[in-house]
Amino acid sequence: MTHAEDFDPTLHCYADGEMTQDEMRAFEARMEANPALAARVAEVMALNEALNMAVPSPQATYFAKMMPADMSPDIRPRSTWPLRAVAAVALLGIGLGLGYWGGLARSAGQGGVSEGQLLASASAAHMLYTAEVLHPVDVSGDERDHLKTWLTKRLGAEVRIPTLTQEGFSLVGGRLLPAPHGAAAQFMYETEAGQRVTLYLTPTAQMAVSSLKFNAHDGLIAVSWQDPHWHYVLVGAASRSEMEHLAKRVHGDAI
Repeated sequence: MTHAEDFDPTLHCYADGEMTQDEMRAFEARMEANPALAARVAEVMALNEALNMAVPSPQATYFAKMMPADMSPDIRPRSTWPLRAVAAVALLGIGLGLGYWGGLARSAGQGGVSEGQLLASASAAHMLYTAEVLHPVDVSGDERDHLKTWLTKRLGAEVRIPTLTQEGFSLVGGRLLPAPHGAAAQFMYETEAGQRVTLYLTPTAQMAVSSLKFNAHDGLIAVSWQDPHWHYVLVGAASRSEMEHLAKRVHGDAI
């Protein structure tokens, strides 16, 4: 099938990381308003990735030979794809309903969005941004009031940012994310030792309350629950008891 977006040169510039920051922001605004365009970008980037894996570039081969195997991932050469481009693929619902998390098909809202999709979106965002060193958030935790006002306006309901300092986690900051049914917020917290957890929340039209639910996969534990206004997913690579303790604190702060 032919895609009209195939002939849009900006699509390939975005996928190849050849845009300025302003151009990227403008293009991402188009994707938010056009799911078909976002899906096409995901297809192009997935194809690029498959080709890169099948036929490594000379530069990649060179660095693979030159870099020690035990070198920290933080100082290895990164992909030429912009981080926000990878986020567009991971977080715009392209395939997030599939696989392990997608198999959790319990209903979780309107528009056919399952709890599995929410878990997948929250977990994808966690893995993507907790690995980032320089730009893990859009708005720093030092601008807490601005972050709250901005996300409240964008999500259409009052956002409360939990405090986890007594649990040893300081607020790194937050960001606005695309979600399977609209928009979501992500807050990131970090200990002095560098352990990170993220809280994903997205509005719900269901006036319902649910208890904490635990799901574990690939070393991550996702704790999800719902109140009359929000779906929450707390994600981290911690023990179940620690995640339960953090989730209960977040739940109490959110009420």
